[in-house]
Amino acid sequence: MRKRVAFRRLSRTTSHKWAMLRNMVTSLIKHERIVTTVPKAKELKRLADHMVTLAKQSSRPQLKCIQDANKIIRETPVLTKLFQVLGPRYEQRQGGYTRILKLSKRRQGDNAEMAVMEYVDRPGEIRAARPPTSIQQEIMAAYVKETLGIEPIDVDVAGEELEQLEKEMQALNVTNDNAAAAAAVDDEEEEKKEQEEDTEQSEEEKDTSDSQNDTDKK
Repeated sequence: MRKRVAFRRLSRTTSHKWAMLRNMVTSLIKHERIVTTVPKAKELKRLADHMVTLAKQSSRPQLKCIQDANKIIRETPVLTKLFQVLGPRYEQRQGGYTRILKLSKRRQGDNAEMAVMEYVDRPGEIRAARPPTSIQQEIMAAYVKETLGIEPIDVDVAGEELEQLEKEMQALNVTNDNAAAAAAVDDEEEEKKEQEEDTEQSEEEKDTSDSQNDTDKK
């Protein structure tokens, strides 16, 4: 089993494959839309999404991210566009920066499947992409507020309010514990009463059976 294989070979040597992918991702960032074959588009998608991730990263120094992207991208203006245009554009997206749209018409000659590879949320895109999750939640909250009149729940609570809520929760827990203890005591008393009634009933049955035996003997 072959492990740690990052990309398919695409019927090329490693140097040829990486030269092709570098050229394609540079063209994709420059024009934001290219036409290629389906297998190339699938391999390019991983690299194109990774470039946007480098432009968005805030945990690492920006200089280090620029150096890593410069190893892939061939043109300096394209590198500038990646960090100044594409990075801020996808600040709210958590992934899915590119998409592949298959074309119905195949390429003449080898009859290969063709596809359009493009960045989403770009001006003049073929089909509008879904908004990011945070924007979807804002739209849903505004719709619920407008139609039903329900205000969205604010999770942020001040320190004093949080302490008061904790005290109320503790009081509720204490009352619940007391109620549970009282219910347990009541259950025990009922069980004791049932046991006493059972013993009395069994003694009465025993006495009646003894009396019947005495009469039979006589």
